[in-house]
Amino acid sequence: MLDDLTPSASSSAMTTSRTPDIKSPEPPPGMQLSDGDLQIYDYICARLRDAGIEHMTAGMPILMIVRTYSDWIKAYTRCETEGRTQTSPRTGWTSSTPWADDEKRLKMELGQWLPKACLTIPSLTRVRKDTGAGPEQDDLFADLLAHARGSPGGKPPH
Repeated sequence: MLDDLTPSASSSAMTTSRTPDIKSPEPPPGMQLSDGDLQIYDYICARLRDAGIEHMTAGMPILMIVRTYSDWIKAYTRCETEGRTQTSPRTGWTSSTPWADDEKRLKMELGQWLPKACLTIPSLTRVRKDTGAGPEQDDLFADLLAHARGSPGGKPPH
């Protein structure tokens, strides 16, 4: 499952060809990261570099996201394999499994952490707007607009 995440570089002061001036931090010391956690850490750093987001001082928040995401994956997988509810054989009472509660809680935590680290589309858009950095996407309607402006009178036809 975590093998699907293929980092573009190692975790040490990584750079990419798109943004050679943006470096990523090493994972904070004292935390023993599994290979899967390190892949997630590298993946997040690579996405931030690709987006042109400076994050050299964000090692600890990124690690918090990595740990929360990794725990959420484990809880989600357990929900998929063992179910989200449990039923008492004596009374027939149905309740959530502890891992289903964990999955919900961790999903909520990710919903709070990801925008803070500029890892959602709205948060990235807001940062680019606030910093004046324009999007790198082409204007899909540039040719149409140029054609309309070139019409008689310089106004688009109604």
